[in-house]
Amino acid sequence: MPKQDFDFRLALLRALAKDLRYLLDRGYHKGPALNFLANRWQLTSLEREILTRAIFAKEEAIRRKKKRGLIKDLKGRSLVVDGHNVLITIESALRGLPVFWGDDGFVRDASRLSRKFKKTVQTIEALKALGKALTKLPLAQVVIYFDAPLSRSGELAAQAREILKTQRFTLEVYTVPSADLCLRKAPLIATSDSALIDQASKVFDLGAYTLKGLGLKPFKL
Repeated sequence: MPKQDFDFRLALLRALAKDLRYLLDRGYHKGPALNFLANRWQLTSLEREILTRAIFAKEEAIRRKKKRGLIKDLKGRSLVVDGHNVLITIESALRGLPVFWGDDGFVRDASRLSRKFKKTVQTIEALKALGKALTKLPLAQVVIYFDAPLSRSGELAAQAREILKTQRFTLEVYTVPSADLCLRKAPLIATSDSALIDQASKVFDLGAYTLKGLGLKPFKL
């Protein structure tokens, strides 16, 4: 989408975000409410995705914000990372794809790269940026899970081990059938996945922290 077109549609999305919040706060289900707005304004699939992942009912947003971990919460602890989720958010920003703040205080992308993830030059750049971010955090351990069903996950895990190795914390990187299942058991996780956030005790937005270090600013609706 040309930048000028996206800027124009961004203004529309911000207006529709207000309407969607209004409906959600009054008990409307997101699917029908979003379909009504999307059909009325002929939104693209990307624009639908942005609204889906960014806009939430006020109570839902507040509940998730309370789970956001601060840097001080990381001291001496183990952080379990949703590998593809965090990496794709960083890579999307590096590629100039839409990255935005959700109402719940977490940064997300709408690239849908996870559906057919393929390693690119930006993937390596994203790994290096992630490594720099992690070395600044007071962690004792970092555990990263990648989803094995996604293309070349084993190779990605191996590169992550090499790029992210450090003396500041112990590092473990795994490919597993389902990263979600592993993260659900952890007391402190890094993800922007809504379902995982809802189940977690504490969540650190590692993607947002990494983008801040790169000087990249997600937009807000």
